[in-house]
Amino acid sequence: MKNSITISAEFYFKGEKLSPSMVIDLDAHIEKQQTVESFLPLLARNNNMDLFSYEYEMLQAEELVFTDAQGLAKAFLNDGYFDFEGFEQAWREERIAESVAKIAKEHLDVDELSLQPELKAALTEAFKLGQQS
Repeated sequence: MKNSITISAEFYFKGEKLSPSMVIDLDAHIEKQQTVESFLPLLARNNNMDLFSYEYEMLQAEELVFTDAQGLAKAFLNDGYFDFEGFEQAWREERIAESVAKIAKEHLDVDELSLQPELKAALTEAFKLGQQS
């Protein structure tokens, strides 16, 4: 399932109300190893703002609003606040669980790994050790 969220802000610049917004593909964002700090420049660029402008400075002073979360991201959106760090951790755990389930199916013919918690824990631990080396 695709994980995405809409990011927006609202501010006035030269007497004009600006409301930049964009939808961010959170899966691609994490895979590119980007952080929550990169949301603001992405929002600006996506809305044709120069990162070296007064307009961008005004945007930086505003709080970002998060809405319309999709997928796993829904669980980490609360009243316009998005817990990106919590989402990223859950996202990584979900990817590990998917990989481990695939390994269990291919090599052990286990269709429902969640029914064998000890095996799942052992395979997850082995997977994480493999990632560290």
